[in-house]
Amino acid sequence: MSRFELNAIRGELLSRRENPPGSLQNARVGFDQLCKRFLPPPGCNSAASTLGGVLVRTLTYLASRRSLLYVHGGGFMVGSAEGFEGVAGTLASGTSATAYVVDYRLTPEHAYPAAQQDVLTAYAALLASSEKASDIVLAGDSAGGQLIMAALIQARGMGMEMPGCVVLFSPWVDLALTAESIHSKAGVDCFLTPSKLQACANAYLGQHAEAASFILDADLEGLPPLMIQVGESEILLDDAVRLARNAGSAGVETRLEVWPGMFHVWQAYAPVLSEGREALASATDFINRVLAREKVVDT
Repeated sequence: MSRFELNAIRGELLSRRENPPGSLQNARVGFDQLCKRFLPPPGCNSAASTLGGVLVRTLTYLASRRSLLYVHGGGFMVGSAEGFEGVAGTLASGTSATAYVVDYRLTPEHAYPAAQQDVLTAYAALLASSEKASDIVLAGDSAGGQLIMAALIQARGMGMEMPGCVVLFSPWVDLALTAESIHSKAGVDCFLTPSKLQACANAYLGQHAEAASFILDADLEGLPPLMIQVGESEILLDDAVRLARNAGSAGVETRLEVWPGMFHVWQAYAPVLSEGREALASATDFINRVLAREKVVDT
């Protein structure tokens, strides 16, 4: 790791946090501008399309033979499919997949469970168009991790087939903010604050407080192999650890990676941060290993 690289990124994130935008629209524009610095790899064709009526960005490669459904973060309030083409496209390129980045409905215009329903609808449509569920990967970051886990739990309850594997970056799964790290890591987190998370949770959940922490209370038995990456210096550290513990206790094959010194969704800084590139490479290796094993089992 270059200390210069990391300090420059921390400085930028701290500046953004200390000088918040004056409106939600400005926040959305600014977040998209930040995310769009990460471009997809060469050879990627990007286009707007739909899955089951849900808007997505489709990233295709000549060698694509799998499908990757990516669900972006942004506290349920900001972020777009176009802004996350870099992360999703890098994963897709390394795993010979076509990526579909879900442009789910944002809050407060569309509160719970609109975004979760969009993810479930997109997954169902992808499942219906795929030869095998085991050739589908679900990946996402931050609030996108919550949407993936919630949609999968709902899909399992509906008797739908599970995907080949799931990869989550810095997942935010406890919207009740009960984790110790929410406060113990507040002094070193350069991206998130407890008050920022609380405002996002309140806007998304509205009157549905019962949905705040149901993922950590749910029985996760039967879910696909799961990889979780989280930074040691982020307030959502315990969300990742508790999710990994719950999944492992339910018999789910689980890999948890805690990266020293890293901040929230550092993978998005891969173009300028070596740890971002290394984390995406590790996630790519996990996907390829699990799906190759599933292919052998299927044959």
